[in-house]
Amino acid sequence: MLETSTGGRATKRRTFIKSAAIAAGVGLTDGAGQTDQSAAAVARLRDALIPNEPSSGPVLTQASFARAVTRARRDFTAARYADLAGDLAELIPVARDASDPADLATAAQVYHLTTRTLIKLSASPYAWVSAHQGERVAHASGDLQAIGEARRDLASLFHRAMDYGKARDLTVSTAELLRPQLPSAPASAWGSYGALMSTGAIAAARLEDRDNALGMLEEAEEAARHAPKLVLSVGHVATYKIGVSIVLGDAGTAIEHARDIVPDEIPTLERRASYYTGIAEAYTLWGKTDRAVRALLVAEKIAPSEVRRTGPRQVITDLLHRDRHGKLSGLHALARRSGVAL
Repeated sequence: MLETSTGGRATKRRTFIKSAAIAAGVGLTDGAGQTDQSAAAVARLRDALIPNEPSSGPVLTQASFARAVTRARRDFTAARYADLAGDLAELIPVARDASDPADLATAAQVYHLTTRTLIKLSASPYAWVSAHQGERVAHASGDLQAIGEARRDLASLFHRAMDYGKARDLTVSTAELLRPQLPSAPASAWGSYGALMSTGAIAAARLEDRDNALGMLEEAEEAARHAPKLVLSVGHVATYKIGVSIVLGDAGTAIEHARDIVPDEIPTLERRASYYTGIAEAYTLWGKTDRAVRALLVAEKIAPSEVRRTGPRQVITDLLHRDRHGKLSGLHALARRSGVAL
C-alpha cells in the first residue's frame, strides 16, 4: 500500500496558513513565545542530555524505573510539559546507564518522552539529540513499540525541518520493517505503529502525495483497531485526518473528520486540545473566523500550553490580520495570553 515516489510538486497553499497541520502538533519554527518557565525546562533537559561532565543516574529497580516513566507519560498526556521536564531530566541519566533489555525498552520511552516534550517546548535542536539517542537505545532493546516511537520522533523532526520527503520515506521504510512482525505483537506496538503512520501521512500530504497520505491513514486506523485501550484508539487518527485534509487544502473534509468523534471521549488533554486547534486551523482556511476563535478558546481552556505553541500562535496571527476592525470576540485577549504581538 505504501510506496515511495521521487517526485511531488511543491505545496502551494494560502499564505496565511503556515503551520500546515496543527492537529498533528507540527510547527515550523522554534523559540517564539517561550516563557521563562519553558526556557528553564528546556535548559534542564539540555543539560541532562549533554552534561558538562560524565554523570550516572541513581540505581533503580526495573519496576521503579517503569513506574517513573508511566508517571511521566501521564504528565505528558496532561500537557504539563514544563513540570514534566524536571522529572525527565532526572530519568535521563538512568536511561543512559540502562543495559538490561527490559531497562533499554524503558530507557527508549524516556528519550521518546523527552523528544516529544522538547518539540512541545519549541526546542527542536535538543530534540534531535534526544531522538538520536532514543533510536539507538530502541534498536538495542529490540522492542517494537520503542522502535516505532523512535522512528516516529525522527519523522516528526524531519517534518519540522521541512524535509518532507525524508519524513515520508523514513515512515515507509520503518513500516516495511515493522509490519511483518505486528500480527503477533502486543497492542502497544500497534499503537506506536499507528502514531508513526499518522505522522508520515502529514509529510506525504505536504508533498501532495495523496495516495501515500491516505494509505498511511488507513494503516493508522487499522492499528487503532488492534490497540483499543491506547490513546491512539480515540481521537488520534481523527486529528491527523484533520491535519492531512488541511494540508491538502480541503477545509470542509477536515471539519467532516472532526465531526466523526466526540471530543469529550478523547482521553488525554494533549490530544483533545490538538483536536480543537486543528478545527481552528480548518475554520481559518475556510474563512469561518469566528468559529476558529471559539475553537482556540476551547483548546486554551483544556490545555493552555498547547495554544502557546508555534502553530496555534501562527493561526492567531492569521486571524488578527483578517480581523482588521477587532470584531472577533476574545481574539485580542487570547493573543495577549498566548504571547502573540497585536
